[in-house]
Amino acid sequence: MLSQRRGGMFAAALFCFMAVQAPMAGAAGEEMSGHRLESVTVTAQKREENVQKVTSSITVLSDVAIEDSQIQTTRDIQGYVPNMRTLHSGSRDYFSRISIRGISNTGIGDPAVALYLDDVSYADVYLFDMPIYDVERVEVLKGPQGTLYGKNTEGGAINILTKEPSNNVEAKVRLEAGDYNKRYIDGLINAPVVDDKVFVRLSALKSSRDGYVENVVTHGDVDNQDTLAGRASVILKPTGNLDLNLTLGLSRYDDDGGFPMVPKDKEKYKAGTGITSLDDFQVGYDYIGKSKAESRNTSLRVKYEQDLFDLVSVTGYRGNEGDSTLDGDFTPADLAIGFNKHDADAWTQEMRLMSKPENTRLKWLLGLYYADEAVDVETGYRMGKGYAAFYGVPIGTEDLMSADLEARDSAVFGQSTLRFLDESVGVTAGLRYERAKRTMDRTHTFGGIETAPAMSGLEKTYSELLPKFAMDYRPTDDVMTYASVSRGYKAGGFSYAADNPDLAAFDPETSLAYEVGVKSDFPGIGLRTNIAAFYTCVDDYQDRVMLDPTNVLQSNAAEVAIYGAELETHFAVTDYLSLNAVFGYTHATYEDYIDPVTKESYSDNHVSLIPEYDLGVFLQYRNPWGLMARVEMQRTGESYLDRSNSVKQEPYTLYNVKMGYERETWDLSLAVRNLTDEQYLLDVFEDPTIGYMGTVGDPRTVSVSFNYRF
Repeated sequence: MLSQRRGGMFAAALFCFMAVQAPMAGAAGEEMSGHRLESVTVTAQKREENVQKVTSSITVLSDVAIEDSQIQTTRDIQGYVPNMRTLHSGSRDYFSRISIRGISNTGIGDPAVALYLDDVSYADVYLFDMPIYDVERVEVLKGPQGTLYGKNTEGGAINILTKEPSNNVEAKVRLEAGDYNKRYIDGLINAPVVDDKVFVRLSALKSSRDGYVENVVTHGDVDNQDTLAGRASVILKPTGNLDLNLTLGLSRYDDDGGFPMVPKDKEKYKAGTGITSLDDFQVGYDYIGKSKAESRNTSLRVKYEQDLFDLVSVTGYRGNEGDSTLDGDFTPADLAIGFNKHDADAWTQEMRLMSKPENTRLKWLLGLYYADEAVDVETGYRMGKGYAAFYGVPIGTEDLMSADLEARDSAVFGQSTLRFLDESVGVTAGLRYERAKRTMDRTHTFGGIETAPAMSGLEKTYSELLPKFAMDYRPTDDVMTYASVSRGYKAGGFSYAADNPDLAAFDPETSLAYEVGVKSDFPGIGLRTNIAAFYTCVDDYQDRVMLDPTNVLQSNAAEVAIYGAELETHFAVTDYLSLNAVFGYTHATYEDYIDPVTKESYSDNHVSLIPEYDLGVFLQYRNPWGLMARVEMQRTGESYLDRSNSVKQEPYTLYNVKMGYERETWDLSLAVRNLTDEQYLLDVFEDPTIGYMGTVGDPRTVSVSFNYRF
């Protein structure tokens, strides 16, 4: 409690300092030019347009905002986007759970939230945890986007756009060092090879840090991280109306520690393990584990401009391999080692025919999409001394589940917007037809002997028609109101962790999403405010049933009702001082849900891992003489950590502070994250002996960074 008070006092003192300095800077230096609101251009609807004119809720993080907020991975985005959560189970080669407005990725099957990197969908759940570097902006769209995007997106889409090669010569390097032995370096080089014809951009990063969670048994850390990533992009412009953009990317993780989970009930954990002393960021494992992953991606984007339309083709390949091990019992006892391996390959092809950008009265888009993805999975346990003796088998005997899964998707989609009454009123209509095929071959063996009948040639085909309708009204250039209704969809599939064929298959999830909103600019006072409210009814909600950390089933709840609201505001207090705030509220409950394994009823319970609200307040000061300071407050409301609503994460607040000095070619800054060293859990599973174990959020960290631009 004392550390929280000190953190709040420090943030308040910095707030007062910036508030006083802002008018002083204006008086001592250049004359103030008034409050300013810069327009934000996005490509969320596959064409460049002002974000304030888009008839849906979108949060945009620019390259400057990404650097100011110290966003370095996709996990870091959540604190700046209302009603968005990015949770993970510890190991970076495993899946990350991303939710928008109460609809989540669950680790099996299609993602509800699609991740796009430079127009290529990353539908593999193992690829959602990626480094963010040399990025132009991040766009987060809420609600179904299937009439605009190749990969279907029921809950929303995260659109990451990297910086493209240009005709300019530039270079940059960034160095960062911090506690926990953090070391970080990234850099880029951009240059024209042939003026106005061929441009090349190279970027890369290397980072490492010691773990945040200490193992009191081995006296080491269980979550050391090491990251290497690189990207090469080439743009060719053979003619004035033809652009080709080829991008190659690679990222590697090499971490010590499989699943760094800490006990929620320390007393129960100590009683079950015999450990006598345990702090917030400590565990007691006899085995640390390893986590390795490598992902490769290639994309070719071709844009051909004609007088009446533009044609865009995006071809993508992504490959991902992961291998992790962990202490299978999360105790000092030598019982079992868990492991998880996967090898995934996917090809995607998207074609879009679009109206010209200058056609403001009628905008239209027609698209085709095809994807073919194959995933090989091996997961299970190797018997340690304890379990080997119990089962009477040699040490190292494997309880192994192997599965080959394939997903093929094809879709036709389109959307058009007609404006009339002097373009003050717009009507948008869209439609998508999708066909999905899912197959699985699966075996379960113990010591090489089958323990369940093999499932061979399981196959399901699904199809769905997804409409969208929206209207907007612009009474002035600075105000827009809108309303929309759209149908969302996730295909069904198979859970490879189920021995029972009746539990292996799960049905498609469908939803009907309603949204109303107001977007407004008040340039006279430097204020921008966007408000949205939503209601979503989900049928056959796909929920995960965690048997243990490496084995998760997918099941269908009968129905989930979700409603909520969002607020985003930006206030340019002065030319040098700005105040941003985001607020999200989500109420998500199961309407009728019986657990397929335990038969327990969860009807009327809150959907797990969905916070009741989130609030972010960001105060930033930057003057022409180089001084920069930023204070962030991020508060997350209570959430239930399980479907039975028997255990919950209480509300918590994080404070982040950054101060620096900036010049034209270099800048230096000091940053502190989680100033009050708040502990909170992101994801949990229950063990009958040691209680709930959970992935813990990052502790307080301090870092110094230096940027140099050539």
